[in-house]
Amino acid sequence: MLHHRAYRRDIEQLAVAVVDNRRPRRAMMRAMLAAIGVGRVEIYESPANALSAMPQTAPDVVIAAGAMQPFGGVELVRFMHRPDSEPLCFVPAMIMSAHAKPDLVAEALQAGAHQVLLLPTSAGTLFRRLDWLMNDERPFELIDDHYVVSGLEEQLALSTPRPTCAPGAVMAAASAVPAAAPHAVKRRAG
Repeated sequence: MLHHRAYRRDIEQLAVAVVDNRRPRRAMMRAMLAAIGVGRVEIYESPANALSAMPQTAPDVVIAAGAMQPFGGVELVRFMHRPDSEPLCFVPAMIMSAHAKPDLVAEALQAGAHQVLLLPTSAGTLFRRLDWLMNDERPFELIDDHYVVSGLEEQLALSTPRPTCAPGAVMAAASAVPAAAPHAVKRRAG
């Protein structure tokens, strides 16, 4: 079984790399990770910086922003999880975004991310997500040219898009409901 690097680690032993081009978010993530007791926090301001430095001191978890330039967190994770990207190919990843739309979630999971972290978040939520990740027994499996979390197809099949309804359709449906006639309401004498 090809378990990820964070599997069954204690939070105090965990090395987390945060990749984000926004300074305030990097500072916020560093503070929250320190507050919940993460052992080591590495901060990178671009995916290119992360890819050049992480192979020397591979983290146990990567938390990357979904939207960055010149490429985003999804592309970073896909590159990390290629078989020739040792030792990064078994590092679990979270993509963080304030706009976690279904397309982004599907892309992140297909790239090999374990989770998408919706922003804004709290230290408590971040702790629960890391705790879940450290206890996640699902192994990696090679699909096409990179490793993904086992059971990806089932997970994506369960996350079907919610039906959408145009505001005009709601108004039309509401106007089609007949109003109750005044005589239809009976009062009890009492």
